[in-house]
Amino acid sequence: MNLIIDGGIVVSDKIIKDGAVVVEDNRIVAVGSSTELKSRYSGYERIDAEGCAVLPGLINTHTHAAMSLLRGYAEGLPLSKWLNEKIWPVEAHLKPRDIQLGAELAAYESLLFGCTTLNSMYFYYDEGNELQAFEKVGIRATVGHTFFEKTWEEGLKMTEQVVVKWHGKDNGRLRVSVCPHAPYSTGPTAYENTIRIANWLSVMYGRQYKIIIHTHAAESKDECAETSKAFNVDTKEGIISYMARRGFISPDTLIAHAIHLTDTDVELLKKYETKVSFNPVSNLKLGVGVPNAVALPEQGITVSLGTDGPASNNTLDMFETMKVISLLMKGLFFDPTLVPSINIFKYATENGGIALGYNDLGAIRPGYLADMILLDLKVPHAKPLYNIYDHLVFSARSSDVKTAIVNGRIVMENRQFPNVKLDRLLEEVEKAKEELFLRIEDSSASGKGKEA
Repeated sequence: MNLIIDGGIVVSDKIIKDGAVVVEDNRIVAVGSSTELKSRYSGYERIDAEGCAVLPGLINTHTHAAMSLLRGYAEGLPLSKWLNEKIWPVEAHLKPRDIQLGAELAAYESLLFGCTTLNSMYFYYDEGNELQAFEKVGIRATVGHTFFEKTWEEGLKMTEQVVVKWHGKDNGRLRVSVCPHAPYSTGPTAYENTIRIANWLSVMYGRQYKIIIHTHAAESKDECAETSKAFNVDTKEGIISYMARRGFISPDTLIAHAIHLTDTDVELLKKYETKVSFNPVSNLKLGVGVPNAVALPEQGITVSLGTDGPASNNTLDMFETMKVISLLMKGLFFDPTLVPSINIFKYATENGGIALGYNDLGAIRPGYLADMILLDLKVPHAKPLYNIYDHLVFSARSSDVKTAIVNGRIVMENRQFPNVKLDRLLEEVEKAKEELFLRIEDSSASGKGKEA
């Protein structure tokens, strides 16, 4: 499809007030003034961007999309109780169809909120999974099958099967990652084999589209002690230090959370060029702490942003995430000059692409993938407009997003999805939730509940 997005404020490497972006197939081929590009690219399908900002689509580098089915289920609990007493037990009763349905809901929610790329880890079943949902909806996604200490052998075999079937599908829109859960739940042998398998998969299947490792680490203050106790390993210098000594991190590793870091941990993240995904809203809600979005970027570490799963956030709103991380840094360090808005926006766009192994995603530049959104500026909270980046971080709302383009295709226009009846999907979600908890009640009554 050939498109020209014309007449808006284009947020590229410079701000073009009456700008245009030209798309051929799934790539941006030209960025410039509307007057110049309209004359050069006549006959292209035109998207009227007057009164809008034309932005790269936001990139959510850490979530568990299918957990939208559990949104609001387990509230007001610390992380350990939240996982062990609520989330893992209920997940044992999920059916593959539930996972696919939850991911589909999350994908539509994300696009409505201006997010065009998701990086999700969850459980994969051939009968129903996140990738099937994302293929249907048209969002860009990297997806991994999560495994734990008890399931790592089976998990790595499943990962290989998922890579063979899905990695690079639809011109690279869908990709697969390798996803050990976390150091406290997945032991050193599992991580050693993760690295081995990930390297092999990269050689065999990742030449064109990189295969990354995606894992949680440094999320809670007790993580080092829990990891040491569970696996009899030395974590005294920090959880990243333990992982680095064992060869568990690399430039192709993305660490979700990265809150509780020692100075040595930070040095090693820099040394190994390991990427991080900050999830401030989920972290605040679970009471685990606040990531440092000042120190890590100052060390040259690639920082990106995520929402975490809808069960712990409870939305997939990346505009909210940008605002929260900015305000946290200013408030905690008593310095309103910290982390300029342009940097925050980059964490949610271009840095996100880099964290997921892309070198052509998250910016409006010729040669880059055509993932873009149109943000309505004809709203009271957008006037007057002084600095577009400050507006995006502090004033803009996800509900201002009008149109989303992924891989050169219009997937949402005027907040509508072609040939999609969202009301029907929402009814299916409610029904699936009710059936899930009926199964749990029946299982409890019969005393035959599954082990989480």
